[in-house]
Amino acid sequence: MEAIAAAVVGLGIVAVSPFVPGLRQVAKKTVVVGMAAASSTAALAATAGEQWKDLVNEAKAEREADQTAKVAATEPETITITAS
Repeated sequence: MEAIAAAVVGLGIVAVSPFVPGLRQVAKKTVVVGMAAASSTAALAATAGEQWKDLVNEAKAEREADQTAKVAATEPETITITAS
């Protein structure tokens, strides 16, 4: 709903800009700032996603190591007795 309102306001600014001096420059600056914010947000989201994947992979590796250790602890040990 907010995107629709922003689009309507944007279209209104474009429609009125020829009649109001300086409004086009304000609109252009707003678009530039919005694009910069979107770029920063995308970079932040990518970094957070990479960190999340690393965390999940570390947790999986730790879980597998724990399971391997449990299996090794429960396996019977074979002892060979030789007569001398």
